[in-house]
Amino acid sequence: MKILVIGDLHGRKPRIHFKDYDCIIQVGDVCDDREFRPYIKKWFSALKKDRENTPSVDEFIVRDIGKKGMKKLEENSVKIGRRILEYLDSLGKPVFIVPGNWDQSYGKTKIKNPDKDDYSYRKYFYDSWMGDRMNIKLTRGLKNVRDCQFKNYQFNNINFYGYGLSSGYEYYKRKLKLNLSNKEKNLLEKSYFNLLKKLFNLYSKRNKRLSTIFISHNIPYDTKLDTVKNKSSYAHGKHLGSYVARIFCEKYEPLICIGGHIHEGIGKDKIGKTLLINPGYGVDAQVLIDLDENKRKVNSIKFYGKNKKHKH
Repeated sequence: MKILVIGDLHGRKPRIHFKDYDCIIQVGDVCDDREFRPYIKKWFSALKKDRENTPSVDEFIVRDIGKKGMKKLEENSVKIGRRILEYLDSLGKPVFIVPGNWDQSYGKTKIKNPDKDDYSYRKYFYDSWMGDRMNIKLTRGLKNVRDCQFKNYQFNNINFYGYGLSSGYEYYKRKLKLNLSNKEKNLLEKSYFNLLKKLFNLYSKRNKRLSTIFISHNIPYDTKLDTVKNKSSYAHGKHLGSYVARIFCEKYEPLICIGGHIHEGIGKDKIGKTLLINPGYGVDAQVLIDLDENKRKVNSIKFYGKNKKHKH
């Protein structure tokens, strides 16, 4: 089986460079970010100067253009993402996808003000990452698109299972100095383990006789593929991959883990027996995997040669 892997797109329609493939994997972030980028650049600058008092990116933008302005940006972003998925759907092959952090697909939360304190900020994201599916406005009526968020699909004797939405390492204690009470620490730890539990429990229902390709929007934490290389970013030089994805790979050893989010982390690596692949970012960010699903063997991996590196 040949698998075409497409990286983060952020509203850019991909140029398909590999013509012979049986299915497509896309790692999320199909929605457009171009109208957001000027505000995010200012947010990064604010974070570098005073991370302690800088609000979340959403609140930062709302303070600048108001809630109506923010809603308009989101609507435009989703419309462009929908057109990209319609294009991928038209190629006539199964498209296995997870939602990225740009895809307006976060789960529901009772946290009304994430910027109230450290607990509210972290709890907001734990709730958000529990989202069960990709935004229905993106996927409705697309017969070839398979939303793999906490779901498993079988195709050509392979399980395709996914976990999207994550935009950083999820474990709240890791390298963070947070002002939390003991009760809040316990609640956050419970939220973290609930996220793992949900991922593990749903995966246990797969066909265990088949190998698995795990699709994670964010590449696993602490590998060659998750280091931010952007001097203008508050996260420059740091690992920003998914801790949950790493734990999943260590525990279940899927045959392959496909992830993105860290645009400059193009390449391959391994966690134990699991092959990790980050296709990168943009219209040319593509990889062709030639897989012998019966022998559970990867025959070859081809990265498209013109895929230029891009800063996260």
